[in-house]
Amino acid sequence: MRLTAVLAAFLLVACTPALGRPQAKPSAAPSSTAAADAGLLAFVPVAEKFVEDHRGLKFKTSVKVTFLADAEFNQELGKTNGTDPTGYATEAKVLHALGLLDGLPDLAQAEQSLQDSSVIGFYDPKTKQLFVRGVEAKASVRHVLVHELTHALQDQWFSIDRTLSNEDESEIAFRTLVEGDAVRIENEYISVLSQADKSQIQAANNAQGGLPPGIPDILLELDSFPYQVGPSFTEAVISRGQERLDAAFTTPPTSTAQVIHPDLFLAGRNPASVDFPAANGTVIDKGVLGEFGLDLILERLYSRGEVTRSEVQAIASNWAGDRYIAWDQGSQTCVRTRFLMGGPQATAGLVGVLRKFAGDHPDTTVEGSGPVLFTACA
Repeated sequence: MRLTAVLAAFLLVACTPALGRPQAKPSAAPSSTAAADAGLLAFVPVAEKFVEDHRGLKFKTSVKVTFLADAEFNQELGKTNGTDPTGYATEAKVLHALGLLDGLPDLAQAEQSLQDSSVIGFYDPKTKQLFVRGVEAKASVRHVLVHELTHALQDQWFSIDRTLSNEDESEIAFRTLVEGDAVRIENEYISVLSQADKSQIQAANNAQGGLPPGIPDILLELDSFPYQVGPSFTEAVISRGQERLDAAFTTPPTSTAQVIHPDLFLAGRNPASVDFPAANGTVIDKGVLGEFGLDLILERLYSRGEVTRSEVQAIASNWAGDRYIAWDQGSQTCVRTRFLMGGPQATAGLVGVLRKFAGDHPDTTVEGSGPVLFTACA
């Protein structure tokens, strides 16, 4: 989906470990690294050494680290990121047609609001600068520094600021690798902290208690995926050795199926090649829904009691490949996806659940028996 590429660029190396539960924010003052306490500044080389020892690589150059209080941090975040309103508006129409979004809200504004409340650190691979929200040497600030320094180290060795295809899942799969690696090192740091420090981190996680109003669930699901799936993926890869993890940054996964099921990636099994279906109008978007996108659709059916959890898992895990294309048709947007599944049983299962989807969405058709052509308009 286009939005996974938009989000990958928007949050490629941001630390958002508690999406859905924004981090506690420091007080309005002090406001800069110059005002950061001595303990926090002294921790920078300690964090660098920890990252080097646990990631198995050495920093090639020093990293500029800036600690900021809330307002100044959000200013830097806004300057570094920025949103593509047109891209978000197109994606809103696609997500709505697929039953993943109610109405057509301003996704760009919702995403900006979400990140202002939940991002607590980020590394900018273009300027090679690292920013952390917080100026006190609390554990809740220190673990963010470890996470972001891991990104800086990744960038120095593998260049994480790269252009990837937005017509498949390369962006979200690569981001899952990048974030999973950083969360893995961050978790190793947290694991050696005292119970008091762990409690302080948990208290900071819980302090804000809620999200800004009006954040669609789909944004949380898309934002959270790399952090939820990435750590187990990188653990599986590094179990084959440090060199195998490093090689993954050179030849990264290209599908969500590969990061959900690391054995596929480790065995070199790529998604099947699927032709784009024909559009009945001017194309506004095209790409791959992937196993993750299919799972999101099936989860909506599960939440309404129309399919079982075992059906969702059996069907999604047998995704073999897809391509979708979208076009505007009068006041509606239509999305047509050609799905290829891993065998006749999985294909029949997919047809069955997509027909249940069609029962809730009148302008939907399900055709074919392998590949399956699924057209949804809304």
